[in-house]
Amino acid sequence: MMKKRIIYITCLSLLLTVFSVQLIYAQGVAKWINIGYKLTKVVDSGDEGEGSWGWGMNSTYYDGFGEMGTHSSKAVFLGCKNWTDQNGVLHAVKTSGHGQWETDDRHVMMPVPDEYGWTIHRYMRYQPPTIKVDGLVMNEPYPLNASDHVDPDAIEGTADEFITSTINTDMGVTIHQKVWGFSNPNHDNYNIVEWVLENTGNTDIDDEIELPNQTITDLHLLRQIRVNEDPRGWVTSYGAEAGQDMWVIYRYPTRSEGSEWDDFGDIQEETGYIRSPMYSGETIIFASAAVNDLVNNANDQPSMTGFQDCDWPPVTRHSWNQTEGQISDMWTLMTQGWKALSGDPEVVGGKPGHHSVPMDERGMEYPFDAPWFGYTATGFWGVGPYTLGPGDKVKIVWAEVEGSIDAVPAWDIGQGWLDGELDPPEGFDFNAGIDNLPPPLKQYPELYADDSHASEKINWAKDCWVATGKDSIFATAKAANWAYNHGLNVPQAPPAPSLSITSLSDKILVEWGEESETASDFAGYRVYRSTGSWFPTVPEDQYTLIGGWNMIFECGPGTSTPLTHEFEDKTVQRGVANFYYVTAFDDGTHNGADFDGVQRSLESSMFANMTRKGAYLTREAAAGLDSIKIVPNPFNISATDLQFPGETNKIMFFNLPNECTIRIFTESGDLIKTIEHFGSGDESWGNIPEEHMTTDSDQLVVSGVYIAHFKTPDGQSAIKKFVIIR
Repeated sequence: MMKKRIIYITCLSLLLTVFSVQLIYAQGVAKWINIGYKLTKVVDSGDEGEGSWGWGMNSTYYDGFGEMGTHSSKAVFLGCKNWTDQNGVLHAVKTSGHGQWETDDRHVMMPVPDEYGWTIHRYMRYQPPTIKVDGLVMNEPYPLNASDHVDPDAIEGTADEFITSTINTDMGVTIHQKVWGFSNPNHDNYNIVEWVLENTGNTDIDDEIELPNQTITDLHLLRQIRVNEDPRGWVTSYGAEAGQDMWVIYRYPTRSEGSEWDDFGDIQEETGYIRSPMYSGETIIFASAAVNDLVNNANDQPSMTGFQDCDWPPVTRHSWNQTEGQISDMWTLMTQGWKALSGDPEVVGGKPGHHSVPMDERGMEYPFDAPWFGYTATGFWGVGPYTLGPGDKVKIVWAEVEGSIDAVPAWDIGQGWLDGELDPPEGFDFNAGIDNLPPPLKQYPELYADDSHASEKINWAKDCWVATGKDSIFATAKAANWAYNHGLNVPQAPPAPSLSITSLSDKILVEWGEESETASDFAGYRVYRSTGSWFPTVPEDQYTLIGGWNMIFECGPGTSTPLTHEFEDKTVQRGVANFYYVTAFDDGTHNGADFDGVQRSLESSMFANMTRKGAYLTREAAAGLDSIKIVPNPFNISATDLQFPGETNKIMFFNLPNECTIRIFTESGDLIKTIEHFGSGDESWGNIPEEHMTTDSDQLVVSGVYIAHFKTPDGQSAIKKFVIIR
């Protein structure tokens, strides 16, 4: 049966009153690349905008600082000239594409269903491992539906996940979309996207060819990259200058205009926590040098790069809702670059095409100083022109890339900044001006001048560390380029084992399967634990309490411990949530050299079997109500050293009988919470962090004195008072 499709109708005028109401047709079906640090939503129609999936929802990066939506709403368009429609009407310029705000995948860019009605397919190299916590299966049933497959033979190269879809456009150009994701730690923070554009003449989703003899003249592809919703941040590029060996368009943070201290990297003044040091963007890997050239890379593409406000009108609407003026402006941009539209300076003596001078090299102190700036700076890149006869093809390949300093060093850097004792990266010299600071900070040293938080030198040193994110994103871009140019064959880690976690009274039992041992160079297993939170980072107000993920056990031929499939974790603390994952690792002997020339041992992905539900010591139940304890009591929101790691609002009731009802009252006698306890001797006020210290109506309680009444089924009761200070 054909899968039911959904039409989303969105009224943009509620938020954007200067525009009229538009109907947005969105039938998109999405699947996720989710094997590594970068999670990317792939939509069957190629949509990456706000129209059907919400603002900033096409990509998330577990960067160690938070679950960031690093790639926000984007736009993509095709353009050609002298195009004749099926009614014989000649159009001087024809565009087709998804706008940043809206899309139409019923008429413009249409996902093509297969014989079973599926418009997108995901292929997995390995059967995803089963994950259980105290008997509860935590992973989704797999395959999720008939368009998910465990089929390594269907995956080009050694990627762990692979997604495909076919998209017809009203231009008669069919897009064959492929997306790859990897778990190799050198390759798990990017996704490679390949679009093969074929002149099929099919302008809808049925098999009939409407334009069998149409030649697509001067075909261009244009992408708008909106990286991160935060309006702060520079968008810049690399690749237009002669001798630059790859193309990267990326965003990086800036000091906030009006800030009273140097908050480059979004550092928090009270704690020194660096909240947003991310460098995010795209690298353009391949563009056909000529029609039907699908093999050899080209140095003459992209043909244009530049920068503009995210809400530039021609890219906000899908092509059917563009005005004639907007179509004309888009065609000018595709063919002549931004200089023809806004007078932006172009790189002189660089590579062929129209490439704007990088935004951060134009002498502005803040991104807001750009004359076109409205809300967020975005990057643009385009390829073309190509003239495609019937059946002709061209190929374009890019990758979303991420980079930043790591979370743990970032915490130390922030603490050094806070304490006034911080050295720059090795080799940098403040007095000699030897550093890696981006152009605005070079031109405006007052951005890191003395302030009430740190000296000029300390601010400078902190900024140098944040700026090393450029090295990270460039390394990621090089890895992505290397991977594609090596046939998508990157060194491959063993598959991850299935995992079962069991909470016991004196330990937590970690057990895993044998699936990983099929790897020819298998060398053992490693067990990792995080306390308080599964998230591979630490909340800014809990950093000193959470150690993050730490290896607590390893075994196998590559270790000093014999191979086993279980570990008893006896070092856990009462009332503290514990999260686990188990990796398999190899000895590296069968792994080829990676993009950096190094041959190394590899581990399976931490995300493959990471538990998202906490495991706790169950503790034996007490015989009665005499020894009940409420911890912490008093609870003080400021006393972080007395709280449970990662669970700021958590209160525990210890030494409970096997079964009782807990009723919590205000000091004036109002019942606000009822908890039915059964099983162990411990119970928390709320099972998950979002429920901690909340009433039955989901309201977080305020400061005050509270009364807990405990009653067993046989009528025994006890009363305890406790204090909350918020």
